[in-house]
Amino acid sequence: MNAPVQIAGSPVPLDAVSYRLIQSLLQALAEGGTAEPQGVFQRCQALCSHLLGQPDVARTQQKVALSPWQERLAKQTMVEHMAVGMPIAQVASECALSRSHFSRAFKKTTGLSPRDWWLQARIERARELLASTQASIAQVSLDCGFADQSHFTRVFTRATGSTPFNWRRSVAGIDRRDSIPGGKRS
Repeated sequence: MNAPVQIAGSPVPLDAVSYRLIQSLLQALAEGGTAEPQGVFQRCQALCSHLLGQPDVARTQQKVALSPWQERLAKQTMVEHMAVGMPIAQVASECALSRSHFSRAFKKTTGLSPRDWWLQARIERARELLASTQASIAQVSLDCGFADQSHFTRVFTRATGSTPFNWRRSVAGIDRRDSIPGGKRS
């Protein structure tokens, strides 16, 4: 099926795929000003990849991930701004990427969208604070960047299956009856 095609004036016969790619490129170039530069570039890239025996980069659509330094910087920036918040577009800018490219690359790298990763980091920080400090739940919610205690309680309960108060008590190992005045101990 890939029989060589002899092009007039060409010293080397071409396979059918090369011939079709060259025809496509010639057609795009013949269109002159009406051809989109991206289309011409993609055709050139496909032809070069084919001639070099490499897979067509445009067709394999390699998913882009963050480089290790970008991942570290993004996570560090989000954690540092946990209490006050920061737009994802600004985090992307810190990593020298557009917001959409950053979001795709971050999800490819971490398995989570930036928003979901940030929420998970805030919940983890809340767990640390609840377990290691006596700060009020309202203060923990503010320190972790939640709008208020009610919002924090809803999100925390959805993520852990327990309210912050009950979670703190279970981690501290406090028996419920000990915390109720007049509670009976068996």
